[in-house]
Amino acid sequence: MKENKLLSPAAIFLLGVNSIIGSGIFLLSGKIYEDAGIWSLLAILCAGLSIFVIAFAYANMSKIYSKNGGAFVYAKETFGRFPGFIVGMVTWLLGTVTLATEVSALLTAMKMILPNLNSRLIGIIIILALGIISYFGSSIIAGLDNLTSFVKIVLVLVFIFTCLWLVRGLNFSSPNLLTDSSANLGGFKGFLSAYGTVFFFFTGFSFLPVNAEKMKNPAKNLPKMMSLVMLTCLAVYLIIQTITIGALGPELTKTLVPAATAFSKIVGSIGIPLFVVGICFSIFGVIVATTFNTPTILASLAQAHEDVPMFVSKNNRFGTPTWAIILTTVCGIALFLSGNYVFLSGLTVFMSFVQYLSTGLANIKKKFLLIGIGSVLFSLVLLTSFTLSVLILGLGILILLVMIYFVVKLDDDEREKWLKEGQEKSKGADVNTVKRL
Repeated sequence: MKENKLLSPAAIFLLGVNSIIGSGIFLLSGKIYEDAGIWSLLAILCAGLSIFVIAFAYANMSKIYSKNGGAFVYAKETFGRFPGFIVGMVTWLLGTVTLATEVSALLTAMKMILPNLNSRLIGIIIILALGIISYFGSSIIAGLDNLTSFVKIVLVLVFIFTCLWLVRGLNFSSPNLLTDSSANLGGFKGFLSAYGTVFFFFTGFSFLPVNAEKMKNPAKNLPKMMSLVMLTCLAVYLIIQTITIGALGPELTKTLVPAATAFSKIVGSIGIPLFVVGICFSIFGVIVATTFNTPTILASLAQAHEDVPMFVSKNNRFGTPTWAIILTTVCGIALFLSGNYVFLSGLTVFMSFVQYLSTGLANIKKKFLLIGIGSVLFSLVLLTSFTLSVLILGLGILILLVMIYFVVKLDDDEREKWLKEGQEKSKGADVNTVKRL
């Protein structure tokens, strides 16, 4: 039997960069500038360093538990089945919310060149179509991921080297320290809002430990590459935000895609559609990968981690989990319809907050006190940045998950019987394969 090829450190690095650098810095740089003025640069630095501490919390746990799963494995192994179920479902929901958020981001970017676009209808069609495609499986995902990674890197480099010359020191001077909106919010409150928004820029890092078993020597390579990925992305975000502020100044709050607007100042009006198409292509790659990866998290909770009913993990004749796909698609559409891009990005951070908090607490229990306490504190600071609507929906989802856990009892006897039948079928298939050889 051919063994699956394990990810090298370089592949882990590229996977991490592609998972983290998404729509946020291109579409939300105007929002964080509106909230905090040029102090948005400090918000990026503080959020990046906070995430860096949280990433170390994940790295500590990955040395103990090197199997797939990330935060929900750490929660289950450290605190038991109930916390593991909650964090596991939140991990799946994080993927589902990310799908909804990136679809909303795609349509937000497209509105820059197609202002009359029917966003809701097209968003539903995109999620539904990808759900149907994922039912049949696909071999194009790896290639698409590599291609979108390349497009993303090219976009960043082109933006930096073409727009660097637009930076004007006047846009960093005292009259432009705060926008009118950030002044009305109050300096510190606006900073906290920007700080929370920037966490969305980094949420993709938590998907790296989910694929730990696919990596070479994860206990050694995962912590190192996570650190390198985080530092790289932090540097990229600081550079892009500095250039957009320096190039656009107060105009930054008046455009849907600030980077495209800045780029157009160099190449003319054609610059906006060109840059938007590049951003859309990059975002679409994230959408497709999320569509295919998220159902496997839910299926894994049933099959490998025994945390949800078994039927969710049963594969169809194409080798994909039908019910996991259906649930992901339906929830993705519902979440997409629940709010706009800014709201959904906040909900993504809330789901990440649950993971960060549980992983920090797991570190404390495993005696990684400094990193654990730091992770918990930075996670709790996020609570101050959420809007009331995000808090209400996020807490409502957690309460619903608690009810589901206690209402839908798992039949362990039936599970053991099902697993035993699966093992016998697998053995039978191996025997037939040997006979044919």
